[in-house]
Amino acid sequence: MKHTRGITLLEMMVTVAIAAILLSAALVGIQTPVDRQRENEATRELWASTLRARQRALSTNQPVRIVVDENVPRGDGTSRTVARWEQLRCGNDWDNASCPANGCENTTCRANPNCCSELGPDIVIPVSMNAAAIHGLCYMPGSGRPVRPGDLSCMRDFMDDLPALDAAAPGNLRFDFTSGRARSLIMVEPRTGLASVLDCNSQAAIDRPVAECAN
Repeated sequence: MKHTRGITLLEMMVTVAIAAILLSAALVGIQTPVDRQRENEATRELWASTLRARQRALSTNQPVRIVVDENVPRGDGTSRTVARWEQLRCGNDWDNASCPANGCENTTCRANPNCCSELGPDIVIPVSMNAAAIHGLCYMPGSGRPVRPGDLSCMRDFMDDLPALDAAAPGNLRFDFTSGRARSLIMVEPRTGLASVLDCNSQAAIDRPVAECAN
């Protein structure tokens, strides 16, 4: 009588390991396009947020800034990096030295809600995206002129200092991605504050190279 040889434990373990590798590769292949779609959506939402912030600075005569908060709790029990615009609470009678109020020049309104009068919607930043470049971008009251002083002060004490405002112009804000997607820029016009998006692998970037895409 002929006996049929069974599968050994070692063979079973090898088979399971190979299957796991193949499944992992398939999931990576699926996840990468999903990550890139989320990155693209977040980039466009941030761009729209800059336009909205500028418009509010023009119409309300209040400084409006864009901030990025890390480790913000979400409803599903996780925490994410989140961006939004914040309209500072300055009232109708204020001067350079009083807005933002003391204690608000280096903290977001998520930490101190009393600093702001209006807030934009949360923009969830994908874990594969670095959006730190837009943190602190601020639009000057009345003019909508953009500055990025390196903190959240919106150039308090320097709102009428044109050379200081010129020096704090934001330029091109660069977003990097770990998914393999080419970086994107939000290009902010230094005087008007109008902004546009440039994907560094686009035909526009090829036709007119930008330094931030190459470095």
